[in-house]
Amino acid sequence: MTTSNDTTTGTTTSDAAARRSLGRWLEMWNGDGEIARQICADDFRIHFAVTEPDGSTPADDIRSADDFATYLAWWHGQHPGVVFTPVADAVDGEHGRLLWDMDAQGRRVGGVDVFDFAPDGRVRRVWSVGGQRSMRAEAEEARAHP
Repeated sequence: MTTSNDTTTGTTTSDAAARRSLGRWLEMWNGDGEIARQICADDFRIHFAVTEPDGSTPADDIRSADDFATYLAWWHGQHPGVVFTPVADAVDGEHGRLLWDMDAQGRRVGGVDVFDFAPDGRVRRVWSVGGQRSMRAEAEEARAHP
């Protein structure tokens, strides 16, 4: 098991514990918002680079795993049938990243989430950016032409 030391708090985060949370992240986004209560830390926050179509930013009010589960229930109602798929990920102690694609109504777009993990491996902070192109296509292109 690999651990990473957080010099600000003197605690360590297990890569295996963080990877378990990361592994459930898209399962949660694909419809089971209750997973948030299991994988998000008590002081959870998420920061999106995008707004809702009406310009609102309801995720800015999320202050806990319970808030996030409530937000996800709302989001799933607004975006039925959306499917997220993983493209690539990495975990390094208290930090992680996940490249993903999202399929919605025949259109595929991609994004990246950057994570900070708590010592127990639950997600403390996420910065999420979505784009207009598939991350899978970009990753495959990069592998084909190094």
